[in-house]
Amino acid sequence: MLLRWFMALAGWLMSAPLTAQAIAPPPTVQPQWPRPLTLLGQSSGGRQLLVDVSSLKTAPPLRGMRDFAVAQVYVEMRGPGTKAAVERVRYSFHCRARSVAALNYVRFDGGTKSQDWQGADYAPKYEYVSPGTLVDMAMTYACSGGKLARP
Repeated sequence: MLLRWFMALAGWLMSAPLTAQAIAPPPTVQPQWPRPLTLLGQSSGGRQLLVDVSSLKTAPPLRGMRDFAVAQVYVEMRGPGTKAAVERVRYSFHCRARSVAALNYVRFDGGTKSQDWQGADYAPKYEYVSPGTLVDMAMTYACSGGKLARP
């Protein structure tokens, strides 16, 4: 019994650093997605919106948290130029109400992580999406089932 408990503890301790490496790259490395990103659009100021096409999924209602289905996608936003900040966000969209909630957020400045947080997925967090914004582009992509807008 003690051996089984020790092996479980050792497995948990060994997997924690590996899980951390899978979630966030080392601070000296410029953030890279494991899969190529697709450019969705660009703001008038030069800020780019890229999406991980394989991350698009739908989620059913969560009892007691939100009573509606959502579309979720990972998005990366890059500022103009190559030395600007890179932000990775996991958005959850309520397509019928045209609202959004950010579930995960990671920001890299010059290759080092400067901010990182996760939030719960519950109904009061969802806010209206303003038309013409980068988030509106991401919502259009997610709510159309991953179809890219024609130029």
